Amino acid sequence: MYKRYHIETAAAILPSTKIGKFQIIREDKCLNCGRCQELCIYDVHKRDAVDPRRMAEPVSYLCKNCFSCIQNCPQQALKMVLSEESKNLGNSYWMPEKIHTIWNEAEEGKIPVYGAGYRGPFKGSGFDLIWTDMSEIVRPTRDGIHGREYIATAVDLGTKPSWIAHFERLSLPRLFQIKIPLLLDTDGLRLESKNLVMAIVKAASELRTLAFLDIQSYTDELEPYLESIALRIPLESIAAINRAPWKEVNLIEIILSQKFRIKELEQALAELRKHNPQALLSLGLASPFPLEEIFTQFQEKRVDVLNLHANGQGRTLDGNDFIADSIKRLHQDFIKKAARDEVTIISKGGIAAAEHVPKLIICGADAAVVDIALLVAMGCRVCSECRPESCPAEIQKLDPELGRQRIVNMVCAWRDQLLEVLSAMGIRDVRRLRGEMGRAMFYHEIERESFESIFNNGGLRK
Repeated sequence: MYKRYHIETAAAILPSTKIGKFQIIREDKCLNCGRCQELCIYDVHKRDAVDPRRMAEPVSYLCKNCFSCIQNCPQQALKMVLSEESKNLGNSYWMPEKIHTIWNEAEEGKIPVYGAGYRGPFKGSGFDLIWTDMSEIVRPTRDGIHGREYIATAVDLGTKPSWIAHFERLSLPRLFQIKIPLLLDTDGLRLESKNLVMAIVKAASELRTLAFLDIQSYTDELEPYLESIALRIPLESIAAINRAPWKEVNLIEIILSQKFRIKELEQALAELRKHNPQALLSLGLASPFPLEEIFTQFQEKRVDVLNLHANGQGRTLDGNDFIADSIKRLHQDFIKKAARDEVTIISKGGIAAAEHVPKLIICGADAAVVDIALLVAMGCRVCSECRPESCPAEIQKLDPELGRQRIVNMVCAWRDQLLEVLSAMGIRDVRRLRGEMGRAMFYHEIERESFESIFNNGGLRK
């Protein structure tokens, strides 16, 4: 019987994430009238449990920045300042705003609300240089998460034939369907914790997607979840690794070093095919400029998936390209070779918000791989230097079940936002969004089109 894909959410609150973006200060001139409590729908303001005649100190981490209490206080006894603890979260890319958003999504599985709205610049860097087109909006409840029509978010991983020449010789392609265009990655900040790995793998199983796992991190405890694991193996280590977990996984990724021999790769692919002929084979690339021999591997059907690796800030490992630009280049390169459907393109690194997923797909990816965002969902603060022994969130001690639920909640919130984007574009299947660059505006292209006729080589044309 047909059943719609549904993600089950539940409240999952961590004490370590009770850090508000703002601090509400109640000054001595407060009359304890309770007006702030009447107006606040987020329970920031309450009466003192010991003395109900007095107002308790505001619970600042619950504040959503709506300013209702401050604007309506008869004595102007409340003021709001940025929290010092919040300022110290993250870095220049994983800014406090992103971390707070993921924490809120992971707690309830709902799209977070901030009352004051967005007051930042119209453009930023990275994904903030891409704006999605919402021109198909007709009414507020059209489809999306509240609509009556179904929007598909499933993606097929694997090689699909570009055309069918002879039906009698047609062989079914190796395909693995995931229900959301998101894969999970246990790599993250390279914290070696069985609890974190188990939480991510369990979440992948529940979400009906795949979780990337380094084969050296595999333990027998993960055996029940092998169908949800994508094993990652360095090319130079394949010959020496125990083959036990290979037989049941649905995807195996080979990590290529900057210098590798194509003959060695072909031998490794043949070895993997022999032990698990049904598994999809993926190449993990660090460069957005694959060698011609790499294209040949896809055209000759030896490999199914290409995974472009970037660092935590979305930069390719040589530091020269942002991940969205690299994906656009890869997508166009395969189109020029008439081989785009013969490869699934995914990418990891820099996926820090729900809106990054549709933007990456618009640039040409089939799906996105989430890594650091999973750790943030489990309470990580993205400290400038990761020290597991003195982690302020004690993330390595996290209960796997609590971690699993928080990841599931975050992914549910991200999928809901993806559904809203697709419905606003009038698209009923996320696979149609791939490479639809006409559905977005790119800042650099607009800048070039607007000023190319005025400026020439950096100077004003005479």
